[in-house]
Amino acid sequence: MFRINISLIFLFFLTFQLNAQIMWTVKKDTAQKWYLQFDDEFNANELDQKNWRSGYPWGNVIMNLDLVYKPDNLVFKDGTIEMIAKKEKATTVVNQWEVDQTYLKKYNKSLIGNNQYEFDYSSGAISSNRKFKYGYFEMRFKANNEKGVWPAFWLFGGEPNEEIDFYEGKGERGNQVHIDVHCPKGCDDFKGGFLNLKKNFGAWIKADNSLGDGWNIISGEWQPNYIKFFLNGEPIGYFEGEFKTAQNLIVNSAIAKDKEAFKPGPDANTKWPNSFIVDYVRVWSQSDSADINRDNYQPYEFSKLTIVNDNLYDTKPSGKVKFVYNKKELANELGTITLLPILYNKYSISFQGNSFGKVQVDVFDRFNAKVAGFGLENVEYYIMDLSALPTGPYKVKINVAGQVLEQDIPVINPEKVGEQE
Repeated sequence: MFRINISLIFLFFLTFQLNAQIMWTVKKDTAQKWYLQFDDEFNANELDQKNWRSGYPWGNVIMNLDLVYKPDNLVFKDGTIEMIAKKEKATTVVNQWEVDQTYLKKYNKSLIGNNQYEFDYSSGAISSNRKFKYGYFEMRFKANNEKGVWPAFWLFGGEPNEEIDFYEGKGERGNQVHIDVHCPKGCDDFKGGFLNLKKNFGAWIKADNSLGDGWNIISGEWQPNYIKFFLNGEPIGYFEGEFKTAQNLIVNSAIAKDKEAFKPGPDANTKWPNSFIVDYVRVWSQSDSADINRDNYQPYEFSKLTIVNDNLYDTKPSGKVKFVYNKKELANELGTITLLPILYNKYSISFQGNSFGKVQVDVFDRFNAKVAGFGLENVEYYIMDLSALPTGPYKVKINVAGQVLEQDIPVINPEKVGEQE
């Protein structure tokens, strides 16, 4: 009988824990609740084939960059995935749709034998097996400062060629983030800046420290009529427009070339190999997504090697680019608050963005009696330990910016079953 009760208790715990994977985007006068839809904390020792494929959705090579993506360049360590870029000769078969005849002709190069090509560089990339349409996308990462290395976190919709670049970096521009959008019609007609003459949306946004010196979080909100871009919870860009195509999520470390896209490329001082390190990737939905994650439960505690002194990030935007920063749409953004479970009876609360001031977190039992409270200020990450409470359903109330954010959570304590009656 005891085993049956424990099983029922665990089922109760698991069911409610899935509903406790929550994030709020907080504004000065309102807040939006988001539900975890897709994520990878990269705690395994290999790539999760259910979620990802190695390389891009259409293949593994970029001929005009002399770059091939290889599964061996993905290394899992300490709860992270490292995308390792190498300067090495790598010969591989090139699919017909990957052959860039314009590039071959321009540089007087040719395929070798049976549709093979010798590339100068190799690196790592992952792309989601599923496609997304709308949501909140975030990645915690550490870049590197090597010249010519080009990491990115982006969405790509195939045909038509719709693309949302939440983050592009360059090693030699370590304290900058590049944001952009691409689509067959509309994106290139963007107007802004002096006399409304700017035609391309993309821009480099400065930060106060190098993104290669510590951990940082890039995120973006994609809605039917706009896209918002964030660095560590602070808004850095706003694009008004519609993307109609569902898109794959891609994370990669590319190599630029002097004569091709995103120049300059590496030079003699670039150190090889080098790593673009990702701690997690999360996608949030405005629709309750507990059923989606029912078979994919995992705890969300950070490795001590990826978080020091409870600091989730190290930099802040140090300036705004007027033609991509819409003050009217972004001035009210305060940041995000994330609530995630840690087995057992512990919950992490993390904060991104501008200072929220003092935040009061209270826990109430099912009789609406307050059983715990935490006053938090100037923190980025806090673990709320409820291990002393009896088994049962509880409600967390977060008082922030004159608002109250609420979420139901469970506690399971076999030694105190039945005490909350």
